Amino acid sequence: MSKPLEGIKVIEIGQEIQGPFAGLFLSDLGAQVTKVENRETGDLSRWLLARLIGGSKVKNANVSHYFLAMNRGKRSITANLKKPEGAEVVRRMARSYDILLTNYRPGVLDRLGLGFEDLRKVNPRIIFAQASSWGPIGPWAMRPSRDTLAQAASGIMSKQGMPGQPPAPAAAAIADQTGGLSLAAGILAALFNRERTGQGQRVDVSIYGTMIAGQAFELNYTALTGEEPERAGRGHPFLHGIVGAFPTKDGYIAMIGVDDQRWPRFCEILGIQHLQNDPECDNVARTFHGQKIEKVLDEVFPTRTTAEWMKLLTDADILVSEVVDYRQVLASEQARINGYVREMEHPVAGKMVVTGSPITLNGEVTRTAEPPAELGQHTEEVLLELGYSWEEIGRLREVEAI
Repeated sequence: MSKPLEGIKVIEIGQEIQGPFAGLFLSDLGAQVTKVENRETGDLSRWLLARLIGGSKVKNANVSHYFLAMNRGKRSITANLKKPEGAEVVRRMARSYDILLTNYRPGVLDRLGLGFEDLRKVNPRIIFAQASSWGPIGPWAMRPSRDTLAQAASGIMSKQGMPGQPPAPAAAAIADQTGGLSLAAGILAALFNRERTGQGQRVDVSIYGTMIAGQAFELNYTALTGEEPERAGRGHPFLHGIVGAFPTKDGYIAMIGVDDQRWPRFCEILGIQHLQNDPECDNVARTFHGQKIEKVLDEVFPTRTTAEWMKLLTDADILVSEVVDYRQVLASEQARINGYVREMEHPVAGKMVVTGSPITLNGEVTRTAEPPAELGQHTEEVLLELGYSWEEIGRLREVEAI
């Protein structure tokens, strides 16, 4: 299989989502990612078990869906970085590793002697990738945050939800996860630059900055006009009409506009030919200000099932999708055949399906995934690779450095 990052070695000192998701992305491209975890607790996401969401009787109640999602296929070692011997393990790794990525708060690794300036002294080629909440400088730089706060501060939360209702965060950790992808992109750019110059560099990415960049279309409207877009409702702040979700007889379908070429056929399928030349339903109106057509669709779509509408509309090449739940996604033939979900043999849960990667290289699809490591599972393996003797490993355990 194509693994463009094969041979690249990554030190991951991170937890929860942003840092680990960047590491997962690199791992899926072939990098060997070694996760350095706190010897007492491990990554905090190890403790968010399925039973905390679904109750004690839910299937696989004592398995962390959270840790599994971000850490499949990585190695795990434990180290107490507050002890000199524990920090020395990471310094020794840095001599032969290519990347250190972290989403610890900026400055934490510097205080432990593991910052970029410290590590480049032992390896000028190392890439130091810092994920953060608010960015490397400025009055907010040291403030803590979480995904929801980045959504709030970047403006996107103010535009989500129905008019007159409280602002609504997205139903997924989009700031953390897109922040992780942005960090991975920065790392790839730094790797490419290193091939040219032989030198590593520091990469900084924040979830706040990522969320701002992800709203370029929307924010630049306000920059240009000085006006605030309205709430998204069930569509988008700019798009209202044949946009968003509509109820059918047994579920929902989603649409994102019907252009002039497809409009006559769409009217025929729905039996609304009387609106075909209605100026209140022209392309601009039905895309941006389509209150009239929206009400019509709310009356027509419930007359058939989702499957019936999907057949009629897709055959007419109209932009439409069924609105599905998570179980349907995990069972989707389209997702499985492209490796977007993959089979995994988990040591506790057994055979299961997990999320995969959206990237395909040379048409080669990976359809299986490796499970996440137990806490510290690879500690001895990694230390032996670094040249530690068994006697030295024993002493590190005695002083609780690993």
